[in-house]
Amino acid sequence: MQTTAPTTIVEERPDVALMRETAHRVLEPDNAPDAAPPVGYELDALTTALRGHLELLSPKVEQAAKRLPENSPTRAGALACVGEARGKLRAPELGFVVLAGVMYTRRLARVLAALCDHYDIVSAGIEETPEQAAFKRLSDHQSRCRTCKAVGGDGMNLGLPCAEEDRLEDEFRRARSRAATERLGRRGCGTEVTA
Repeated sequence: MQTTAPTTIVEERPDVALMRETAHRVLEPDNAPDAAPPVGYELDALTTALRGHLELLSPKVEQAAKRLPENSPTRAGALACVGEARGKLRAPELGFVVLAGVMYTRRLARVLAALCDHYDIVSAGIEETPEQAAFKRLSDHQSRCRTCKAVGGDGMNLGLPCAEEDRLEDEFRRARSRAATERLGRRGCGTEVTA
């Protein structure tokens, strides 16, 4: 009698680099004013590819996000992006006007680019990004600090100087700048962003 070894299913990681490249091809005219948006067959092919990428990546992002704690900001952001992607997939293609077709394809590309970023974060199990943590520290300080909350007789914030708020704002700007640089690097732009 022969016995067979149990089979294990290994889930392949989606080709996020290819997905980003596809999205970038549609969004590239934003970066180069003389570049023409795709039309005709190329537009149809890109739209089909983007829809396929979204259909493949959305459930993977959702699964990875649901493994994170319910109060995780990255979980909430990823699940919101999944909802946005599903909404775009349900939206009718307005192909009877070329401009509407390009607009729909660009919307798909933008949500795919965001979904790729979320996939990288949630699939790595990151509950809170450094950018989110810095923003949380800043907003917590602003909601508790008497100087930051000081208001005048008219109910308007006085905008008094607060060294701790300035420090936390600088920390948040640096974290945001690093996150933007990383996103651009993943998209192959190689552009340096400064705060």
